[in-house]
Parts: sequence; C-alpha cells; structure tokens
Amino acid sequence: MASLGVLATLQANAQTSDALIEKLVSKGILTTSEAQELKTEAARDVKSTAPTNSFPAWVNNFKIGGDFRARYDGSFQDESNPLPNRDRFRYRLRIGTTIQLSDHFELGVRVGSGEINNGLTAAGTGILGSLGGSPFSNNSTFNGDGSKKFLFVDLAYAKWTPAPWVAIEAGKMSSPFWMTGMLLDADYTPEGLQERFAYDLNQSHSLGLNLGQYVIQENFGNSGGNANDVYLFINQVDWKAKWSSKITSRAAAGVMNFAHQEDISTDLERFLGQNGTPASGAGSVNFNPYFLRGELTYALDNFVAYKGAFPITLGGEYVNNPAADNDNSGYSLGITFGSNKTKGNWQLTYNYKEIQSSATWHGLNDDDFGFGARGGTDVRGHDVVASWHILNPFTINLRYMNTEQINNAPGVTTAQNRVFLDLLWAF
Repeated sequence: MASLGVLATLQANAQTSDALIEKLVSKGILTTSEAQELKTEAARDVKSTAPTNSFPAWVNNFKIGGDFRARYDGSFQDESNPLPNRDRFRYRLRIGTTIQLSDHFELGVRVGSGEINNGLTAAGTGILGSLGGSPFSNNSTFNGDGSKKFLFVDLAYAKWTPAPWVAIEAGKMSSPFWMTGMLLDADYTPEGLQERFAYDLNQSHSLGLNLGQYVIQENFGNSGGNANDVYLFINQVDWKAKWSSKITSRAAAGVMNFAHQEDISTDLERFLGQNGTPASGAGSVNFNPYFLRGELTYALDNFVAYKGAFPITLGGEYVNNPAADNDNSGYSLGITFGSNKTKGNWQLTYNYKEIQSSATWHGLNDDDFGFGARGGTDVRGHDVVASWHILNPFTINLRYMNTEQINNAPGVTTAQNRVFLDLLWAF
C-alpha cells in the first residue's frame, strides 16, 4: 500500500508540472517544441522513480475474502427436561487470504472468531491452552458486559496442484469430503494431510477420490494413559453424472478408520462436549464406520419468484459402524427446492435424521442438531432450513430443528426445539 501512495504522489507531481509548462507556453516564455521536450523528460523521470510491485515475482495473485454472520439462537426444551430454555445472540467473523504462487502452489490463511471451552479449567492437565477454540464453530456469544472476544487460526495450509486432476494439501484445511453434518460439521477444519484426485471420464461423468490423514490428538507426556498419538484416516470415492440438460446425480462411498483411538483422552471428550458415545473411557466402542451418500436433481425450466432453472434435489446419507454391536447406524433423508447461490433466489431444505449413539464419533459431526443445546449422536428429528439471497453480499437464513434423544431413562423424554435466524454478509 505504501508503494501505491508513492506512485500516486509522483503522478500528481507530473500533472502539476504539465500545467506549469502549459502556462509558460501561453505566456510565450517557452515554445511548443520546448514544452514537449520538458514533458517527455518529466514522464521519463516519473517512470524511473516509480516503485516496482512490492510482491515477489513468484506471487501471481492475492485474494482476500470472508464473512460476518449475526445469529439469534433459541433452544426450547421439552417440559420433562430439567434444562431451562435459552436465548443467545451470537456472531461469527471469518477473514482470510489465498496467495497463488508460481509452480502451482497456493498458501491460505484465515482467522475466525470463537470461544474457549472453560469447562476444562478444572481438569488440571494444562490441556486447555493446547486445544483452543471449539472445532465445530466460530460462534461467539454476546456476553460478559461487552468483553473483548477471541480470534483463532481457522485455516493455515499449503496446497500443490501439479496437474488439473490432483491437489495435495498440508496444514489446517477445509474438508474435501462430500458429507452432511450427520458425519462432519460444515465448520470442521481438519489438521494434517489430504489429497484430492478428479478425473473426467467424458463430458457427462467424472470420478473423484478424496483421502485424508488427520491428527486428532498428540499425546506426548499424557499422564492419564499411553503416549500413543491419535490419527484419523478418511477415504471417499465420488461419482458425478449429468444424464441430460435437466437431470444430474451424485453418489459417494467412504470409510473412516482410527489409529490408537483408545488413547483419546477424557479431557478431549469433555472439551468436545457433544452428546453420544465417547471414544474413550467406560462405555466406549471402536469407530470405523463406512458411509454412503447420494443425490438426484431435476431442474424445472422456471418457478414462481425464482430466476432461471429451478432445481429439485432428493438426497440421502447412511452410516454404519460395524465395530459396535448396537446403536451403530444412522441415516438422513431429505429434499431441497431451489438454490441460494444467485442474488434474488431462495432455497428450502428439509431433512429427517436419525443418528444412533455409536454410529459415528461425535468429535466430528454437527454440534447444533441434538438436545440440551448440544449436537452429536443419539439423536433423531426434523431439520428445516430456508434461505434467501437478497443482495450480492447479503443472505438471510432461518433454521428450525425439532429433535429428541433416542435413548432415554424410563419415563423421561429429552426433546428440543431450536431456532436459528442468521443474517450473513459475505465477500
């Protein structure tokens, strides 16, 4: 930015010199040819003095982007639930940059708002500082008499794309996997390595392969158990097809596997704060689920109050964890009308979900769809989202969830209605 200011100053000085020279010509002090020579010399001086680009030659492009979301979050409990109803006003801020480098490299950095889980302060293990903010959310609650809020590193990665069909990333990244929140929260940013491969079979069909090798917990010096580090491996095959100008489909299959899952600490489980079966301690099971997802879309030529072709999508997802003897499956079935990607258009989505307690590890999935104002597993219910892209930077979203705990104590029901109203500005 400083170099741009210097350049502007030089150009302004050159314009002032031109005006002075013209004045001298009008008074007969200079001839026209003499004036032109002076202007040429002045332009040459500006060009030689102007600063060069402040970025190195191997920086090809520099982009800044992000979003700000204001949210009302209301949780309304069943009468038999001892928890009180809750109203929260929250915000989410994310801002970052991607830098395109030569030789097919990209660097990405993003910071985001969030909150530290204060529930770990009594653990006495020092793990609070190493865990930081929630892995599921950048939300920060209006609270504490206008107290200052936190910013966290949300993304920090390097990506190499040596060919159009392959991308290799290292760091803290956005997930490449095609999953719903039943398996992976949309805000979860895994840490480690991941590889993406995509191949176009023809103009209508393409195959993709997504691989992830992620660090879940580094356990050196763990006083409560073994020092084995915990890793997660996810592999998914993805098939996209276009059957006609109106009909498209997508289908995917994948599997998750842990290394040293038994060494996930109880402190990490407490930090996550999700409902469902823990991966460590009493009652834990192994988690190596396989999962399937599919969608079929038909596009109408037009629809009321909608610009362009109107897509209708039927979709479903299924997960099964063969390592658990019971409560080991989950599914999501739904339909989507429209799309909110274009200014002026809207989208309406309905899903019914059932996520049994040992179907998938609650350290990864949606932290909103649940009970007791928490997400996770051992939950079923309805999920409705309405969205309207009013202006290019501005979208309004309304989400309603009617959920209940699957496994309850005799005579007790744990049900919840939850409402989000989001105002989103993106750039």
